[in-house]
Amino acid sequence: MMKISVVKTSLSSELQAKKLAEALLEARLAACVQISGSGLSLYRWQDKVEHEQECYMSIKTSTELCDEVVSWLHEHHPYETPEIVWSVCEASPDYANWLADMVK
Repeated sequence: MMKISVVKTSLSSELQAKKLAEALLEARLAACVQISGSGLSLYRWQDKVEHEQECYMSIKTSTELCDEVVSWLHEHHPYETPEIVWSVCEASPDYANWLADMVK
């Protein structure tokens, strides 16, 4: 098994997510971005409980580029304080090699 990074974030619309996904792919920071359908997010913001419909992104990249993807998201994400979380995952050699070929 080989390792890859999966970075996750949420956005208020599928259009926003699609724009970010396309930019990440064009920059070769991601090999694949999955955009999941709308779900309800409940969170505390400025001492108030908020309820928002959001869509979710899973960004697949190399472990070497994970920090760069996180920095890129902080710069380009439309939220003031976006949810950006990531993990290192095991991947099959074929998938990990394909991913490595698709990013910088």
